[in-house]
Amino acid sequence: MLHKLPGRASVRLSMLALSVMLLAVGCTPKGSTGGRIDPYRTTSADAASKQASIPALLEFSDQTAGRLAYDLSEIPEIKQAPTRVVLELGDISNKTKTSTSDYELIQHRLRANLMQSKLIRDHFKIVEGRARMDRELNRVAGPGAGDILQEEGSAGQTATYDPAITYVLQGDFFEADRGDRRQYFFEFKLTNLKSRDIVFSSSYDLGQVSY
Repeated sequence: MLHKLPGRASVRLSMLALSVMLLAVGCTPKGSTGGRIDPYRTTSADAASKQASIPALLEFSDQTAGRLAYDLSEIPEIKQAPTRVVLELGDISNKTKTSTSDYELIQHRLRANLMQSKLIRDHFKIVEGRARMDRELNRVAGPGAGDILQEEGSAGQTATYDPAITYVLQGDFFEADRGDRRQYFFEFKLTNLKSRDIVFSSSYDLGQVSY
């Protein structure tokens, strides 16, 4: 048989349960984000670093993606091509003290943004690097898979494309250093693989002082 608790005992029990719940929820200090920050916010670490600002690199890739999607879709040889042309990531030329992996992150981020554009998807076939996919083919299908495919009539291991309709997205990055001041020049350009024509270029200057 159940007995109803007296009023004060019931209140004390409710308060105890509430305290336990608050302790469970309140393990993380008030206002804590678990170490997460707004990626576009400049931190003290950015200000003190002798490398290119992360927020500036993110903003550059965002701005470039929007311009690139529109401008490329309007290039006559791309717009009037009978089929979609091919877009590959190219090499990065890094002449700065910033790690090349930082620029690779921005390059891949730029490609990901482009892939979300209908203008780009309508005109471009965006592909992964052939060397990387060759390694994947050998890993999945085993050594010699390319030879087998070639005997069956394939052009080799993984697909190759006509250089005349292949465009490469490259990055060039430079730095001038004057004590605590650094001047950066970032450039992404799209180049036709066969003709070497630069069909698009987007550059960005960044001045940065470390404290």
